[in-house]
Amino acid sequence: MMEVKIEKLQMQNLDEFWQVFAQILKADFPGYSKSVVDYFLTRMYLKDNFDHWLKTDWKVILIAKNTKTEVKIIGFAVLDKPYGGVCFCRWLGVLPELRKNGIGRRLIEEWISYAKNCGCDKVEIASQPNAKKFYEKCGLNLEGKRNLSYFGIDQFIFGKVIGEPRDEVMVSE
Repeated sequence: MMEVKIEKLQMQNLDEFWQVFAQILKADFPGYSKSVVDYFLTRMYLKDNFDHWLKTDWKVILIAKNTKTEVKIIGFAVLDKPYGGVCFCRWLGVLPELRKNGIGRRLIEEWISYAKNCGCDKVEIASQPNAKKFYEKCGLNLEGKRNLSYFGIDQFIFGKVIGEPRDEVMVSE
């Protein structure tokens, strides 16, 4: 039986996280061409960038860990620093062989909990078409579609209102 724990990524787990991130990005984002994925992994989402983002609190990375196996990190949610009352999830992924076990849903629940604790009034994510049904099942609302958006893919925008907008949250750093 798999035992899953969701927690914030700590620096000592950065190497393992980045390997899982790269593996999932290469295998599970079919809208992106190989050259775009290579660009992400060699220019935008380098391990050094995650190191910097963690040290500066620019991003929060939630990880799903299987506490009963050697491969500990089995999924993740990469969250942008809340801005204007919204917490945006930049990336969400679970190892393919472990999907349909509620891990992605648990990552989303923890993301929403984190956003509420930060005082956010909303969460948002941009999805590739193949993940649309998953986000709907998780209770996120389809808010629109970006045709041929960033990096040439169609994106579905999902969101969920989780509180009332408050000026002190929207203007805080």
